[in-house]
Amino acid sequence: MRKSFKEHGQETNNCIMKKLQYIIFRIVGYKISFLFGDPAVWDRFRWLKKNIQKGERRTLDAGCGSGSFSFHAGYVGNEVVGVSFQEKNNETARVRTRIWNIKNITFKRGDLRELDTMRDELKTFDQIICFETIEHIRNDQKLIKDLVSLLKSNGRLLLTAPYKHYKRQPGDNISETEDGGHMRWGYTHEELAHMLESAGLEVEKKEYLTGPVSQGLVYLTRILSRVNPRIGWLIVFPLRIFQILDRAVMKIVKFPPFTVAIIGKKK
Repeated sequence: MRKSFKEHGQETNNCIMKKLQYIIFRIVGYKISFLFGDPAVWDRFRWLKKNIQKGERRTLDAGCGSGSFSFHAGYVGNEVVGVSFQEKNNETARVRTRIWNIKNITFKRGDLRELDTMRDELKTFDQIICFETIEHIRNDQKLIKDLVSLLKSNGRLLLTAPYKHYKRQPGDNISETEDGGHMRWGYTHEELAHMLESAGLEVEKKEYLTGPVSQGLVYLTRILSRVNPRIGWLIVFPLRIFQILDRAVMKIVKFPPFTVAIIGKKK
């Protein structure tokens, strides 16, 4: 069946967009991947950049998504293994490693609920990244214990999760089944510290991330994306420069943070 002129036009436009995206990715580098998510992703990247250990270390990115945080770990010299349940995410990540010529990262499909069954395959790590993942798992304590079992002595777990009392955003809800949604609203620092200590870690650092300015941009992104995701992103993107005001505003305004971040070291 012959394609219509309109269908040919759509294919041409898609081809042009893919080539343009490839060129932009090549020029800007891996950091561009943090700009396609909601504004809160950039805050987590800045926290990772400040706390990750550089050099020849083995790093696991548990719940890696399409690999944004894995790319940074690889960029600073780590040997990285990213694990995602969605093979589509892994394929996207692998394509990007080829675009940026990053050779020290491997992406694997795996279910974090059964991480203990992957121990022989994964081996052990100097540090583990687990960002915005634990809230999706019903048996969160088991996940923490499984992650700790993969850490070498003195290894570190870098963990972020939603703050339990953050201001709810459009579309937020709690899932009754493990379908990829949130099993709980989030955690306090005290709750996460207790879980880490119970699993054999010593808490090194606790911080809050993503203040009212970034949360407002997340809210605006979600509202506009209901109309058109691309237009929503284009409108919000230039406003993200105001995220630099977050820390100052948080000191003035009593507004709950969006994210809790914590680092635990294996004893």
